[in-house]
Amino acid sequence: MEQYDREELYEKVWEKPMLKVAEEYGVSSVALGKTCRKLCVPVPGRGHWAKLAHGHQGVKKMPLPKLDKVPVIFRSPIAARKPPSSDQVDPEVAAVDQLFSSGALNAQPVDPTARIHPLIRHTASLLRSRTRKDEHSILLPRDVGGLDVKVSEGTLERALQVMAQVVAVLERRGHSVGVSDTGGTIALINGDRVSFGIEEPIRKVVVQKPRVPNPTDRWDYDETVSYEPGGKLVLCIHSDTPWGEREERKRWSDAKFQRVESRIADFVAGLMRTAVAQRRREEKRKRDEAEKDRRARERAQLQKDVQQEEEKLKEFDDWMDAWERAERMRSFIAAYAEKSSSWSVEKQPKYKTWIEWATQQADRADPFVSEKPPSVLDRKNELGRW
Repeated sequence: MEQYDREELYEKVWEKPMLKVAEEYGVSSVALGKTCRKLCVPVPGRGHWAKLAHGHQGVKKMPLPKLDKVPVIFRSPIAARKPPSSDQVDPEVAAVDQLFSSGALNAQPVDPTARIHPLIRHTASLLRSRTRKDEHSILLPRDVGGLDVKVSEGTLERALQVMAQVVAVLERRGHSVGVSDTGGTIALINGDRVSFGIEEPIRKVVVQKPRVPNPTDRWDYDETVSYEPGGKLVLCIHSDTPWGEREERKRWSDAKFQRVESRIADFVAGLMRTAVAQRRREEKRKRDEAEKDRRARERAQLQKDVQQEEEKLKEFDDWMDAWERAERMRSFIAAYAEKSSSWSVEKQPKYKTWIEWATQQADRADPFVSEKPPSVLDRKNELGRW
């Protein structure tokens, strides 16, 4: 077991958000918060890191109070997580993090006198009919060609303003925003297409029926369930971004103490990280395909080499069999000539004729004889044409 160092913990929670410190210690942020309270370690309040990210001054760092007796709290070293080394961090992702930390991705204040972006104006005209809605009162566009905005009438103006700020930040960084053929919002970031949008989640509303004095059936105890817009906005990244063990964040939502307008810089950074993740995934796919093709070519070549070697070996075996057969035939012919020389004189011409024929057959079987004696067997294939 490893003991928490109070001074070290105090410095860490003021250097980076609690979630990142918890990851470094290998514990949850809730567990780390309890540890800080037990050790009387002051931590930054809500909104501190968001203010710093947007170029504002955060809360003043509180001093570490002195304790007469410091509690001893242990944590398991097995759960400790080491931060990724510099060679494991993608340089493009590091560049995006640097832009986010420097405030380069912060949204500019809304200028009511500025000209409305054409995409925002067109999207507004498609959704402001007020009559086209789905079963949950979410506005439906009267035609395709607008941004991906799925909100109710009550949050439409705010959603369009948020999307206008996102588009402005992206274009300020040299990226473009458009609409796909299927009606989705596409950010073109360094040649990579990232789909995103804004939506208003639907909430479930349960209303209990009033009880009757004398209930007669189960329907008197039932409840009515309806669904309606929740009034919150969520910025969403729709593109799929699995990249090894890394899964990029997909949703930035209104919270109790923080609205989605304050998360635009983080959302744009998420879009840029997603573009990097998609590019890395495509690069990995191409590498895998190239490796697969290489292995297939090697396998085909190996299969060809094996087949050729087996054919050569079979030919070699056939040659040995033929040579051994020819040698046996010649040995037999020699023995036959020796024996037949003492046989009947009248049949000697017949014996010599057979010996000549047998010698020709041995020569035909011998692989070392280049010019084979002719034989009627050479015409055997002619029988198939008759």
